[in-house]
Amino acid sequence: MLRTYFFAGMGVLFLLVALIGFGPSFVLPLLGGKFDFSAHVWLHAIIMFGWLALYITQASLISGRNPGLHCRLGGLSVALFLAIMASAIFVSVNGLLKPLPLPVERLIDNIFFLQLVSFFIAPLLYVLGWQARRKHPQYHKRYMLLLTFYLIEAAASRMTWLPGMADPDKFLIPQYLYLDALLIPLIVFDWRTLGHISRATILGVGLLLIYQVIAVLVWNSPLWLSTVDGLEHFLSSF
Repeated sequence: MLRTYFFAGMGVLFLLVALIGFGPSFVLPLLGGKFDFSAHVWLHAIIMFGWLALYITQASLISGRNPGLHCRLGGLSVALFLAIMASAIFVSVNGLLKPLPLPVERLIDNIFFLQLVSFFIAPLLYVLGWQARRKHPQYHKRYMLLLTFYLIEAAASRMTWLPGMADPDKFLIPQYLYLDALLIPLIVFDWRTLGHISRATILGVGLLLIYQVIAVLVWNSPLWLSTVDGLEHFLSSF
């Protein structure tokens, strides 16, 4: 049972995190009848929740032993992932160039670093997963799980009601502690089903931990803030 439904179950867990994280700003207003979000918000939400739906569907197809349909839908992930990258670029640059009060602007400047790094980490995890899909399907499952985990970081950052998450200057470490707790089931799953931690899990989790350490070190650093100010000035000239 654990081996069969684990990856689909993790997808449902990630979806729950996304719904809770974006509940106050998007989900609850939507349920309350508010539909006047800007076009780029609609598009970004459809793409990101579409990825979660596709991940759960793909994991469920494998659980249900329907690899044929799983492979046919795999091509859809390419288009959806490219849409994620394109949408992320637009949202990142649009947020950076929007005139905001200084405290909020500094928060966006810091977040922009995380967004820049995502253009390296997300494609790397996707390519690793895509390459492993035929020869190493167990690696493929783990890379896609870790990619989906990585994509819900923005949702977790909005859970300001959690202890330690309210301070915009100090929330990053608590955020990563909460997020990384979601990876414990994967490590336990590896140990129980394989007798060791999968190489894909070690590589993927290691990559994410390195990213998190760098993010904490860069957050609010004078060097990054001066760099992003210059970048913002450069982009605003176009």
